[in-house]
Amino acid sequence: MAPDASGGSAYSSSSASKSSRPYSQTPETTANLEWAELVNLKLSKFDQPGGKEELAQQLKYAVHNVGFFYVSDFGLSQEEVDFQFKIGQEFFELPMEEKVKYAADHKNHSYNGYNGPAVFEGGSQIDNPRHNIESYNIPKFTPDFPPKESHPTLIQNHWEMIESFARTIHTNVIERLLVIFALVLELEDEDFFKKQHAYEPKGEGHMRYMLYRARDAKINEAAKDLYSTGHTDLGSLTLLFRQPVAGLQVLGNDGKYRWVKAVPGTITVNIADTLSLISGHYLKSSIHRVAIPPPDQRHLDRYGVLFFIRPNNQEPVAVVKNSRLLERNGVYENLEERQPPLTVGEWVVARQKHIFKEGYKLSTSGEGKDGSERAELEAEVAGVKVKYWE
Repeated sequence: MAPDASGGSAYSSSSASKSSRPYSQTPETTANLEWAELVNLKLSKFDQPGGKEELAQQLKYAVHNVGFFYVSDFGLSQEEVDFQFKIGQEFFELPMEEKVKYAADHKNHSYNGYNGPAVFEGGSQIDNPRHNIESYNIPKFTPDFPPKESHPTLIQNHWEMIESFARTIHTNVIERLLVIFALVLELEDEDFFKKQHAYEPKGEGHMRYMLYRARDAKINEAAKDLYSTGHTDLGSLTLLFRQPVAGLQVLGNDGKYRWVKAVPGTITVNIADTLSLISGHYLKSSIHRVAIPPPDQRHLDRYGVLFFIRPNNQEPVAVVKNSRLLERNGVYENLEERQPPLTVGEWVVARQKHIFKEGYKLSTSGEGKDGSERAELEAEVAGVKVKYWE
């Protein structure tokens, strides 16, 4: 089901009646936290005369120095967003024996489907603090991936709504941001990145329902008060719908983590590794982590609705050519690239193979200082250096 002509989705309030109870957003924390200062792009400006150029100027500093920002006015109501949180909540309430029927195929380096401790460490008797994390990934709604009948009944029952939601995000948010990035880099073709991420060709981008279950104080202490340690994401962009239970933190250039605030009516966006590679590292792949919530929210489960955006599989992982900005910044002068270039499909498989092999080791707390690189986890994956942080 495609977005309607106004740029909104095909959601209707009658659809919500299929669920037994409404989803209730948690109140924001009252804790005195140090929040990151992030720019907010109002995407309603995009189609106005000079609007996308204005947004590019607004974002120019953030994409190079921060890697995190907000977007708002993206054509979906809070009711529509909350309904996706509700679907995720109901999925994670299913019995474990039901969820594992739809386990991701890690042997073939796929994240699509259910991920959790029973999948990462099936049969393991070792209790790991990371066992509180579960996710369910849905790939693009194209013939390259299994049909709705391959998903749990709960997901099937809302399939058209989920597809409408996903396609609306692609049109209203992802495509517009990719044009803005091309304008930031001063490319001759403002649709260059948009074409690389076209919806119909095969690509490994996906939508994710996610859950961090609340843990007791003893386990939190053993995990150094973290749900996930410092890392960058694999793809081009990550979109996180407003999550009032605080936890996400971004590492600043001063080596200090700051909390990312749940701003009403926004999506939090971070740039990831593939887009950084394609831009000659001019676009910053942000280092971030997930801490345990502040005391007034620590007892709460933390649900998430996210999108992980990647270029299509046949696209090369190669620095974009003909960028006047990169030319001025000397990016092309000493550029050494793999020949022939790695494809995105090859890059995704290599990265996910590495992640599945290492398991929870990559996100379990180490012994270093906050924000420091973890040399023991550094690896070369498909010729690209991959790092992790405390």
